[in-house]
Amino acid sequence: MDTHSSKYITGDAAFAVDRRGAIVLWNAAAEKMLGHPASEALGEKCWSLLSGKDTYGNQHCCKHCPIREMAFRDEPVNCFQSSYKTATDQYMPFSVSCLAIFEKPGNEMLMHICHPENQSLKDGRGQAPASSQPGALSQRETTVLALLADNISTRSIAAELSISIRTVRTHIQHLMYKLQVHKRCEAIEVGKRLKLI
Repeated sequence: MDTHSSKYITGDAAFAVDRRGAIVLWNAAAEKMLGHPASEALGEKCWSLLSGKDTYGNQHCCKHCPIREMAFRDEPVNCFQSSYKTATDQYMPFSVSCLAIFEKPGNEMLMHICHPENQSLKDGRGQAPASSQPGALSQRETTVLALLADNISTRSIAAELSISIRTVRTHIQHLMYKLQVHKRCEAIEVGKRLKLI
């Protein structure tokens, strides 16, 4: 895919990758926040340049990125937290939203809009409020997560809790967002690590 020369103006850092993970767009805000000029970023593999890490310090940028694969399968990607490596080899935390753009076959790209973590959300001790911390699940979300961990299907969870399948899916989406994961198996793993289940 050819790199895009159009201007994408936003106050947030924004970059886009093609299906292979090559960076095809890098805006001025990304240059400023991450320190890499567009001439250096364009054409690079996102995982090589940015080495994105999740909130637990695990590297999640990779050749077979689940976020990229979900987006190009027409699956919605929830907003997530990631820290990207800057030109000075330091990590900067962002809240990231993704937008899959299908201009024409063979010319698709996944836009990442990266908003710096909001320090104003922290309380006087420098801690995020409990409701925004990873693992702050409601009682119903915790129940759904425990049933998922027991390998219970969505339909069976709905029957057991006397709620609709759609409501179960909504609970699953919410708990995955709160745990900052993109797959059910990751939610179960994080839930166990945080001793939620």
